Amino acid sequence: MGLQIGRPWRQPDQDFKWQKETADQLLEEINEIRPTAESGLNNFNALVLGIRGHGKSALINSFASIGVGRKTTVCNAAPKIDSVTTHYRTYQFLGNLDQCVLGDTTGFILSTDIKPFLDDIKLILKGHVKSGYKFDPDKSISPEDEYYEPTPGLSDKMHCVIIVSECGQSYELHASMTVNIKSIMDTIHSLNIPVMAVLTKADILSEKVKFSIDAIFRCKIIEKAVDLTAKQLAIPVSKVFPVVNFEQRDHFTWKESIPVLIALKSYLQMAQLHSHNADGVVHQ
Repeated sequence: MGLQIGRPWRQPDQDFKWQKETADQLLEEINEIRPTAESGLNNFNALVLGIRGHGKSALINSFASIGVGRKTTVCNAAPKIDSVTTHYRTYQFLGNLDQCVLGDTTGFILSTDIKPFLDDIKLILKGHVKSGYKFDPDKSISPEDEYYEPTPGLSDKMHCVIIVSECGQSYELHASMTVNIKSIMDTIHSLNIPVMAVLTKADILSEKVKFSIDAIFRCKIIEKAVDLTAKQLAIPVSKVFPVVNFEQRDHFTWKESIPVLIALKSYLQMAQLHSHNADGVVHQ
């Protein structure tokens, strides 16, 4: 099944070629996407959300690695049965990505009641929650909490949301998880914040991609996973980005970085556009 390969179903741009020069060019373009003085922003903030164990922290580590030009770890990653992230943390990267700040949250699980989590997420999106806050499954943060920010500035708010899911899970998403995802998407849309999705571990879903990363935009199985995710989240197919597994690789070369760079560029472009929308930035 994972060996179905055809014509490219995605062409990032007209002259796209799978080569080191492309990775270098993407990184150069990314480095140029920065807040203007007029925007009043210091950084472009993105909140990373996803199912427990599907690769949120690993994706953040891959961004950080690209920023410094070598594999590095800024937050711990966990297997599916565990969740290392119990606190809300923000990470500002070094090097070429110092304009990026990512917020990492606890992964959500199959549950009949995620209202406290949704309440926390809404407050995080509006900039009311400081890094270091510990999630409580029974209640959301209160204004009396030491990690509550009563008067957030423009640079405290989120300018983009990145939904992370394991590539193969798009085929077998549990019904109750679908309900939870819809609730989360409704919360995000209520604040008019742009959303994109990153599908991790494309090389685990497809053997062909595992051995030839440049097949990621030609593999029919990956294309179907992208289509299913777009429908589940009700976002454009063009805003769903498959990437390869990061944590299991000893080295992170330009080949593995190209899909991640494409996703990174989209996040920054979406955040930049959002920052120019006065209603979106100051929305309370």
